[in-house]
Amino acid sequence: MNWKIKAAAFRALTVLPYGADLHFFAQRRLTGTLPRSAASLALYWEQARALLALWSAHQGTPRPDALLEIGAGRDLAGPLALLQMGVARVLASDVQRLARIDLVCHAAAHMARRADSTKAPPTSWAELEGLGLCYRAPDRVRAPYPEAFACTYSNAVLEHVPRGELPALLGGLKSATRPGGLSIHFIDYSDHYARSDRTLSRFNFLTFTDRQWAKYNTALQHVNRLRHGDYLTLFRGAGFTIAEEATRAGEPSREVRANLAPDFRHYAARDLFSLEGRIVAVA
Repeated sequence: MNWKIKAAAFRALTVLPYGADLHFFAQRRLTGTLPRSAASLALYWEQARALLALWSAHQGTPRPDALLEIGAGRDLAGPLALLQMGVARVLASDVQRLARIDLVCHAAAHMARRADSTKAPPTSWAELEGLGLCYRAPDRVRAPYPEAFACTYSNAVLEHVPRGELPALLGGLKSATRPGGLSIHFIDYSDHYARSDRTLSRFNFLTFTDRQWAKYNTALQHVNRLRHGDYLTLFRGAGFTIAEEATRAGEPSREVRANLAPDFRHYAARDLFSLEGRIVAVA
């Protein structure tokens, strides 16, 4: 789909009554993105493995005893994978109550098969809580947070948080992470419209000023366009120590390089043209 048409559709859904419900209907009945396919859920399994590998490398144990994930989504696929990998308790937090029990059970069955579990997958919220998965939404992670965890975590979430809200969120994560614990985050730095419009550069959004981009940056597809170095500064400002950080570079088109918006011309190319990154921070 042409990205500008998709942006216009998102913009309409944000003002229509029951726009969020219509968006969910479209994901489920029109685009077929929900429930997630086996291939999509497999990516969450691998992401959970990557998270635990980072934990083990820095903490020397196989897994944390308790973990908080922010932005857990509609089917809690990440927390469910972590439970199958032996994490005793996962709190799945989100600013909106998006998760639906049928989607969660679908993901739970997939993760059980991946783990070769002989136990029947859960079919209710009560059964999920009995397994160690608590879903808390709406929930805003702000200091002082009522609980502290060995590890806090997000996967492709921070790029969707408005710039002005990030300091408070990272302060909340610092509060929610035990002293010496880890806060681990995977961030997508690419233009998300390029996922459905294959003609689009994954750095297309860097050619727009903030004022120009506001037209396309709707609540349903908000991307703050911050770069890796911006996040490192914000994590340090929240009181974290950076234990590890890395990015994966992409190759921008000549058109993107020639038409960079003034907002981005002060960045080093390596920072500007990163597609994704990870940050491991110590509380």
